[in-house]
Amino acid sequence: MTREPAWRIFAQEFNDSIVLEKKGEEKEANYILTRLGAKVNRLFLVGIMENKNVMNENSFITGTVNDLTGTFHFSADKNYSNPSVWKFLSSNEPPKRVALVGKVRTYGESKNLDLRVETIMECDEFLEEYWKLSALRNMLYRIQIIHEIQNNSDRKTLEKLGYPSNYLESITKAMDIFKDQRIDAYMNLARQLMGIQGEIENREEDPEKNILDLIEKLDFEGKGARYEDIVENASKLNMERAAVDETLNNLLEKGLIYEPSVNFFKKL
Repeated sequence: MTREPAWRIFAQEFNDSIVLEKKGEEKEANYILTRLGAKVNRLFLVGIMENKNVMNENSFITGTVNDLTGTFHFSADKNYSNPSVWKFLSSNEPPKRVALVGKVRTYGESKNLDLRVETIMECDEFLEEYWKLSALRNMLYRIQIIHEIQNNSDRKTLEKLGYPSNYLESITKAMDIFKDQRIDAYMNLARQLMGIQGEIENREEDPEKNILDLIEKLDFEGKGARYEDIVENASKLNMERAAVDETLNNLLEKGLIYEPSVNFFKKL
């Protein structure tokens, strides 16, 4: 089963969303739909863990991570979470810069949102800035699609131009539900964050091109490139494992690669 890619979106957009109703299917995933058309089940974020609360006789932990645009709420259950997640949250105190992957969870009658932590680790400032750049690019890409739709471009035309069908579907749905995408507010956010782009691009070559080239090069038998081989070869390009994971998820999200089997990646 193909792993669902983790979105990179800012807290401001994450919290400006609705919970999509479930169809009643067994083990159906939770999804939110943001005002800019991101349909999210899993999320990768980087920011400062600002607080942590231990509850239910040390069996449940909640907290918040701030990415400077707002706060994400997270939770972990000692009985169900990965032991490494529980160990990290139990032994680390705020404030701390963290990289976190979590699944959308709703709770209570008002369907409050938080993220059930799947993985969490301490990270450095560079990864935080790189994450901001990735989230910024994706946000601007979806704003571009919104402008194309507003200019009366039909879906088939946009698909022929290379825009992903899943983006077009979710963005169109968001435009029907929210009516106002508040583009000006999100463009102001982009302007505030734009200063990081030149710095990151000057410090690193295009990581997506590097990883795409490696996947193609390491796909010896047509079954895809093995994850550990990608990491090993990427290290020769001065890319750390965390940056490789970030780039792979970006490429999955854009539909440029897929996973034919667990820990194998192949170009589309």
